[in-house]
Amino acid sequence: MKAKGTLVTVLLAAIAIAAGWSLRRSATEGHAVAVADSADARLHPDTLRRGETLDLLLRRGGLDGATVAQVLAAAPMLDPRRVRPGLAVEFDRASDSVPSTAIRFKLAVDRILRIFRTDSTRWAAVVDTLPWVTDTVLVNGAVDANLYDALGGSGAELFPGSAHQALVLEVADVYKFRVDMSRDLRAGDSVYAVVERQRGPESTTRVARVLASRLFVGGKPIEAFHYRVPESSSAYYDDDGKSLSTAFLHSPIDFARITSGFGVRFHPILRISRPHRGTDYGAATGTPIRVIGDGTVTRVASEPSGFGNVVEVRHPNGYVTRYAHMSRFNRSVARTGARVTQGEVLGYVGMTGLATGPHLHFEILVRGAQTNPAAALRNVSGVPLPKSALAAFGTVRRSLAGLLNGAAGVVHAAVATAQGAGARCAHPGAASGATC
Repeated sequence: MKAKGTLVTVLLAAIAIAAGWSLRRSATEGHAVAVADSADARLHPDTLRRGETLDLLLRRGGLDGATVAQVLAAAPMLDPRRVRPGLAVEFDRASDSVPSTAIRFKLAVDRILRIFRTDSTRWAAVVDTLPWVTDTVLVNGAVDANLYDALGGSGAELFPGSAHQALVLEVADVYKFRVDMSRDLRAGDSVYAVVERQRGPESTTRVARVLASRLFVGGKPIEAFHYRVPESSSAYYDDDGKSLSTAFLHSPIDFARITSGFGVRFHPILRISRPHRGTDYGAATGTPIRVIGDGTVTRVASEPSGFGNVVEVRHPNGYVTRYAHMSRFNRSVARTGARVTQGEVLGYVGMTGLATGPHLHFEILVRGAQTNPAAALRNVSGVPLPKSALAAFGTVRRSLAGLLNGAAGVVHAAVATAQGAGARCAHPGAASGATC
């Protein structure tokens, strides 16, 4: 009987202890919630308005002129001349009647500037860099109308929102020397790409880089593998280790439609049939026009009864390119005698001269003879890797080619990175110390 009473006593004591712990835990949690609610109540969000200065914004946060000067002196990374409307800020203040004791500026999606008071006259500043997570994914799809649609399945799922468009542009950029996306792709072609993906604060997704790609054009695959060697500007090489970069871009306009090819055509204004010695790219007025290769500007002119605003560029090996019907020139580049670099913008699409709609008339002259651009650019090849790099490249190529054969989705687990910076080569078989 005594033992039974002792057991009951122990059980009652245990229940009492548990109940007491539970009450203390509830009280503690309640206090934490109260503190959090109190902290949230102290934060007053605001935004830099159009035409407003940082001085006005900070004064709205309860700071006087002397304190504003102290805050800006403590944060030299916050340049009042470079801030843009829409800059988000939070003021930490007990109420609207007292000045702020701390301020948070959202410099970027992954960078927060905290400025806080250390004593009555001094402030300190700290920039917090929020982490990104980098993984590697495979996207693929079949071409129906264009590359954008082909990457609209797994590509749009793995790279939502604006990141999808960035993905399409990055993949197209890999092939800018080999494929004219406006005319070479056909229904039934397909694309596969191994891509480093970065995911950061606020569910932000972005393309870090394309590591490998396989694009079927007319049923034939064109493979590209990301690889870097010292003293080379090339980033992508084909299956044989030959650079995809060449002396000329394949097209002066991204994703434009061809409205008239090289050959004889009926001129819509002159109403006669005559030779058309170039390629017409239909695009919206203002679309940038890029010079397809390094060279020297030899002619900048306006011909109201012909080419309209036209630029000619002389390239090595007897090549000349002509760009006509521009709405306007890029005067910082399109100057007679100026040296231009591949990819620089010469001007913008328009319909000056004899044109019925906005488009670019593009010509290539080879040693003075007008030549079909498709034929002139077809056999321009890239520089191969040095023999000393072929073995290491082969290892990387084999591992990436294996990933291209897989199913769409994540092919390498996520790794945390600072500021969204890409890590060193993380794909299997990467050469020691190689940069992706």
